Amino acid sequence: MRPVVVLLALALCGAPAGAEIYRWSDANGQVHFTQDLSQVPPAHRRSAEGAARSAASESNSRVQTYSGGAARAAPPRRAAADSAAGQVHTIRVARAGTGMMVNVRLNGKVTAPFLIDTGASDVLLPQAVADRLGLDTGPGRRTKRYSTANGIVEHPTVMLDSVSVGGATVKGVPASVSDSMSVGLLGLSFFNHFTYNIDAANGVVTLQRNALASSGQILGGRSAAQWQAEYANLGARIERVAGEYERKAESKARARRELEAERARLDQQLDQLEEEADRAHVPMAWRR
Repeated sequence: MRPVVVLLALALCGAPAGAEIYRWSDANGQVHFTQDLSQVPPAHRRSAEGAARSAASESNSRVQTYSGGAARAAPPRRAAADSAAGQVHTIRVARAGTGMMVNVRLNGKVTAPFLIDTGASDVLLPQAVADRLGLDTGPGRRTKRYSTANGIVEHPTVMLDSVSVGGATVKGVPASVSDSMSVGLLGLSFFNHFTYNIDAANGVVTLQRNALASSGQILGGRSAAQWQAEYANLGARIERVAGEYERKAESKARARRELEAERARLDQQLDQLEEEADRAHVPMAWRR
């Protein structure tokens, strides 16, 4: 058998986060500028004007951020390349039927077997592993829907501090948790950080660190296209519930209350997604 070579191809949309400048006005009419969307008060974010110009061409005295009414200097731009970029890791893997299994170290304290699945958008944890890590997956967590061979499934989402495979470590990895799987899936929220080769015949995976995260093309473990998909999927769920509510006869009081509760739950999840995007400094263009 010839080695199977799989190269990561990301659909990257828009400019890096550092190239956008947002403009907004406060209650006193004072105009503010920032490169960091999380510094714009939530009420002003949708109206903030993202200008397609390089931060390098802007005067430092004009770039401001909101911090309790006080302006501060904009954060320094990301380094052009990750110091670990180009580093290569060669990892032995075990065959598991038609798949490949590898031991994964999570948050520096729990090691568990995972199937390599570059078709999965996120790392997927079994509930038992999440419990060992002490992760909260109860009510109130944001959930995400995935298309599988058995239909649509919905899993609570978590953020892993770190994911390590054979010395290759990624910090801040989005993941979800399944209560029906006994073995996890190692998906793109980990592999996004590497160019990877999979040699199925010899049972070897080679990971070469790329610079997508340090250059701003990957934020919070996701590309622009992946962040846009997160918002699109959640927005579609909200629209579906709103449409069902409008079509439901007023005489169906119980059903309307259930739809109202579901809409409130999804609105809360949208707020949680916005908080995640703020922490990752995701630009407005990636949230549409």
